[in-house]
Amino acid sequence: MFKLTEILFTLVYFTVFCNAVDFIEDYCWRDYVGLTPKDAFKAGADRNGRSIYIGQALYEDALVPGSIHEGKKEVEIEYNKAYTINEAVKILCTPHPEKFEWYQTRYDEIVKIEGKQLLEVGYEKDYKTYVGRVKAYGELIVGKVVCYDNVCYKLTTVHNGDWEDHKEFEILTYNPDATAAPSGTARHRSREPNKPTFLSYFFLVLVIAGLIVLVIVLLRRC
Repeated sequence: MFKLTEILFTLVYFTVFCNAVDFIEDYCWRDYVGLTPKDAFKAGADRNGRSIYIGQALYEDALVPGSIHEGKKEVEIEYNKAYTINEAVKILCTPHPEKFEWYQTRYDEIVKIEGKQLLEVGYEKDYKTYVGRVKAYGELIVGKVVCYDNVCYKLTTVHNGDWEDHKEFEILTYNPDATAAPSGTARHRSREPNKPTFLSYFFLVLVIAGLIVLVIVLLRRC
């Protein structure tokens, strides 16, 4: 009888508390096949105002960041030359865009940045890989920044099948402690924890009723 009571209390606990909050990461890389996820991080825009996102692709032994244009199935990257890749592509997504900030800098000033956490978005052996953006070609375009020890190189971007480097640009930083300022009901609601459903309440009532019956039976037996 004790085991049955313990099971019932366990069911109550999980019904109430496991429906209260959903835990999600600040950002992630989703598979990309041409359909843009709703939480994809908007990093720039083309000359027609369409969004440009941060993509990622595996090339040789490197994980290289690049740009994904809205409506396109591929990511454009630079790895000693310009490439367009449409296989095993990832796209940066986040439910918390307020935790990301673009910081204006120069390639030779990156190592001097203090109080900012640069977001690593790729992998090349012995290098740190970041993402930057710059206004060029009538667009706000995304590209790659790599650093080796205390030396950082210029931002590289791809446009019309060719690549170009840039001395001055914005680099993406990440602040896990940042919070969004209230700006309306929609945002406020999006930050509220999930509420238990009607079925959860109904199940809880049944469990409580069962516990009451169990207590009555035990008292009568005593």
